[in-house]
Amino acid sequence: MPKYSIVVIDDQKADALKVVEQIQKLREIDNQANFDEVKVFSKGKDGLNYLLRNKVDILFLDIEMPDISGMELYRVLPPELRPALVFVTAHSQFAVDSYKYNACDYLMKEVTFEAVFHALNKCLQRMGMPVLVAPALQRDYYAFEIKDIRKKRILFFKDIIYMQSIDNYVEIVTRDERLSARLTMEEIEQNMPLAYFARIHRGFVVNLRFVTEILGKYVYLTEGDTQRLPIGRTRRKNIAGLVRMRR
Repeated sequence: MPKYSIVVIDDQKADALKVVEQIQKLREIDNQANFDEVKVFSKGKDGLNYLLRNKVDILFLDIEMPDISGMELYRVLPPELRPALVFVTAHSQFAVDSYKYNACDYLMKEVTFEAVFHALNKCLQRMGMPVLVAPALQRDYYAFEIKDIRKKRILFFKDIIYMQSIDNYVEIVTRDERLSARLTMEEIEQNMPLAYFARIHRGFVVNLRFVTEILGKYVYLTEGDTQRLPIGRTRRKNIAGLVRMRR
């Protein structure tokens, strides 16, 4: 498996080292945490110069810095040199603006290990690389509130084949049944195990363990009442590597 590179840019040294500390912990948990030594820059312009001269895979970027803001820095980068981006900030008001930069995640200081773990996995998914596995942080099950009866059902993620957004509900298709739950796709993404679930379309999340292949505009399944699901053009490349790793 190829190594991937990570850069942290933050004018507050303690905050930058906190991010690095959480990243380094991953090596103790998952031997797929195959990254080079994390490079840290305390000046935005120094970090920018490095990014302009080196191909970097993942960037943890502070937003408010004295010499150049994180958003200004990312805008300057040519599209082909833009890494998968994670904003790290002490200010929640920038969250909306972060979507303009297609950021993989938006972390509030002081960052926790769990937050960095999930942010890295979102970046790896976008890069089409195998995600990191930390069993203690992966949910085995979730209590879904079922439509109409307003009761909660415990469903194990390993039994869910796919989930589909329908109006204000999510339809859950398992090996044994089809249920409608009161939640959004965004809530699904926050709670699903990234080790084997992926959002393949605006309206679909699939369990990659049930995927046999990606062909054209569709993902083909091994089980369930549906043989194939649509996959968005921009998401096709991101999950191709994940499916190959799970065969």
